[in-house]
Amino acid sequence: MSENPFMVVCDSDRQYCIRLSEYIRRNLSLSFGIEAYTDCEALKEFAKENEVSLLVISESMAKELTDETGHISRNTLILREGLKTGFDEESVRSISKYVPAREIVDAILDVCEEKAQDFKGLSIKGAEKKTRVIGFYTPLSRSGQTTFAVHMGEKLSEKGRSLLLSFESFSAITEVFEGSKNGDITDLLYLAECDEEEFLIHLEKIRQKREGLDMIPPPKMAMQIRELSAERLKKLLRLLSEKGGYEYILLDLKDYPEDFFDILSMCDCIYTIGRNNSRDQYRIALYNKTLMENGYDAVPAKTVKCLLPDVRQVRHYASFVSDYLGRGMEVLGIGA
Repeated sequence: MSENPFMVVCDSDRQYCIRLSEYIRRNLSLSFGIEAYTDCEALKEFAKENEVSLLVISESMAKELTDETGHISRNTLILREGLKTGFDEESVRSISKYVPAREIVDAILDVCEEKAQDFKGLSIKGAEKKTRVIGFYTPLSRSGQTTFAVHMGEKLSEKGRSLLLSFESFSAITEVFEGSKNGDITDLLYLAECDEEEFLIHLEKIRQKREGLDMIPPPKMAMQIRELSAERLKKLLRLLSEKGGYEYILLDLKDYPEDFFDILSMCDCIYTIGRNNSRDQYRIALYNKTLMENGYDAVPAKTVKCLLPDVRQVRHYASFVSDYLGRGMEVLGIGA
């Protein structure tokens, strides 16, 4: 098998075939070699020299191919052109050709998850750079922290592959990110602990996306967040770095996971939002004092303190995000 398993998209409608294959290339981070064909003869010639790990093929072309040669791939996803395909539904997975392309990608991931042993060569495209972990935490309520983290993540995604992990119960953050809601961070942790080899496929199914920034949804309840120990999170960060290829991982810390200060210590840079009034300044000072008294004096040293404008002042807010990104890059020692 090729180092990167081949996926072939096949449909006689040239425009559809090109558009679907390009969408898969843009929206599937797994390192498939992706080929597109509009006739069976060209597909058969390709299959003589290359093993096709996954065939995504229109119903009419699948029937033509089966009549002539039998199966070219052991894993096939048929793009139905009607309500039923006429194929054995128990042995061949299918999905309507006319659903949104995102749903076809989800069906591809279902096949990969079900037959994970056939896709051992998969990795993340371009996963080679060092990972930086960036935390966001303030003891102040209604500070705009999540909005700031999302905007910062979108900026960072222009520099490298970036992921946001949210730790806020009953969060509405999933509503501003695109993608199927196939699980949350607790599901990803559980699946990773069961089988690290299938981690990438689970990650692709669960992650959501907005403006180039990936996001893993938070658990619904604070109790679930508190069970996310530093040790479990450390393992997840390692997998996201080594297998997921993320250059920047952002932790939006709202509800307290177990070993909260240890999690802050794992961050390479921390953004803390403040406000110019005596009550909030007292709370920030108390937070810093607690860190120092418990031996976490390294946390304030790598903290960037923020005073943010109103997010509705779009241009003003964007310039502040860029400014604070530059300050964070100085803490990380990599320059803006």
